[in-house]
Amino acid sequence: MDTQHQHPEHHQKPRGGIAWPTAHLLALAPLDVWFRMLRRSGGVRPRYWPRLGFILFTSFIGTICTVHERVILSVIRRRRFGTDPLIEPRIGHPTIVILGYYRSGTTHLHNLMSCDDRLITPRWYQCLAGQGFVFGWSLIRFLLVPFLGGTRPQDAVGFGPNWPAEDDFALSTWGMCSSIPGRFIWPSQWDDWKRWHALEDLSEKELHRWRSLMAMFIWKLTRGKRNRSKFLLLKTPSHTARVAELDRLLNGNVKFIHLVREPGAVIDSNVRLHLSLAEHLLEDAPDTQTIRDRVVEEYAQTESKAAVELQALDDERSTYKRFIRVRYQDLRADEMGTLQEIYDTLGIPTLWWSSACESSAQSYLESLGSYTTNQEQLDLGTPTPREQEVCDEMREWYCHDIPPTNESKIEPVEQAPARTLRGIGASVLISIACGAAWIGIIWAIHAIDSNIHARLVPAVWICGAFIGFGVRKASGNGSRQLGILAAVMTLLVVFAVAFPVTVINWNWASNGTTQQWLYHNAKGGYEGLRSVASIVFIILGAITAYRHASASGPTAPGKTIPKSAKL
Repeated sequence: MDTQHQHPEHHQKPRGGIAWPTAHLLALAPLDVWFRMLRRSGGVRPRYWPRLGFILFTSFIGTICTVHERVILSVIRRRRFGTDPLIEPRIGHPTIVILGYYRSGTTHLHNLMSCDDRLITPRWYQCLAGQGFVFGWSLIRFLLVPFLGGTRPQDAVGFGPNWPAEDDFALSTWGMCSSIPGRFIWPSQWDDWKRWHALEDLSEKELHRWRSLMAMFIWKLTRGKRNRSKFLLLKTPSHTARVAELDRLLNGNVKFIHLVREPGAVIDSNVRLHLSLAEHLLEDAPDTQTIRDRVVEEYAQTESKAAVELQALDDERSTYKRFIRVRYQDLRADEMGTLQEIYDTLGIPTLWWSSACESSAQSYLESLGSYTTNQEQLDLGTPTPREQEVCDEMREWYCHDIPPTNESKIEPVEQAPARTLRGIGASVLISIACGAAWIGIIWAIHAIDSNIHARLVPAVWICGAFIGFGVRKASGNGSRQLGILAAVMTLLVVFAVAFPVTVINWNWASNGTTQQWLYHNAKGGYEGLRSVASIVFIILGAITAYRHASASGPTAPGKTIPKSAKL
């Protein structure tokens, strides 16, 4: 591990107290990936052990869900991309890559373009477990619901298993081919991990690993009949420093959208991002000025490299361009006009801006509400002369001082209130159906083999999903009240089936009095629900129901379940 560029003098003093568990960025990376990262880190201080313990627990779940597919895919990867990874071009279907340094607005553009159902893009349930595939991704998509909030921790942007995601997370969880660990887990190793950002100073073996995993991830995303006729859309801030490598990997069949934003806002927002994700660290954070200086240097190097490599792609003889540069202020001022310009400039013959695209994107924008960022008063460090030089240079490069020429904002539309009575009715009907199905399955199992005494308590998690989703669907929108109702109904289901399940399996005191029969079977049902495992599943079921039924924000743009990822 390269430690020569670490700055221990800039690190904050070691903190005391316990670092509490959190829903970690790389929670579902396989255990062997975590063990390799821990070996490189040199160990974790005791105050971080509770956080690390929870990470390893979730990593174990991610490992179990995907291990079989990972083994099979490793064979396929060696056969297809083992020597010189290249992705064969699909005629008329180039990959579209959104570029832009962290906090440049790329997520907003990514979500907008994902409204076009002719584009396929990775989703968070795929990227948080990049090693998975059909079965693993489907299972993880369900498991993530209780643990992911409706918005990102640093701002109010929509977030969840079905939202468009950054493929860099997939390569990080799959094979440590990303700078993410150095950014948000072990910042003392920033210089070692940042090599993956621009794919520079890597060994041949490391570069081949990135190429083969990236090629294999794209291969997985584009499987299935419906996906073969679609365009692939990728977005990762680090791709801004990988233009030439992506052009090589995709055999020249790629087009780029380079989004740029006012540099001072980019730098401040990046510092806020690092501070807001401090709860993911497994060591004490560096001081704010160190974070700011690191961001400035990487930002400058990234944009300089992108400018050179993008310019090399431009062919004056071609009618259409290989890339387009878009200013964030223009995108925010006129989303529809900017999207149409992107489509027209890239000139993809079979992909054009249509009324269907406009309608879908407009509906998404109307559902967003007001965009707000985390404006808590924080120490963001002090701009240095070097930073001023970088910002002045970028303002001149990208003409940030020129105001947008067009303004056509789409105002958010107030969402219709949830139809509470319909939600209540749906919760009752679905709860009865879930309880009846649960009891019926137990009865069938016992009828097949009377020696099997199953309670199937984990089924409460599935019931919670059905109840919560059904309540939200029936009411037309979610609310906190409906979320609480769905959670309560989920608890009632598991408590209601405990008694008949006990009777089917054991029928205690069947020869006693009615009072004895009721008492002993009720006690048996209670005993079956008081184990630690049962309590955990009951809590997960209630949280899942609440998450689904209380969701009142925008839904993820585009198709949420690619056909290739269905069971």
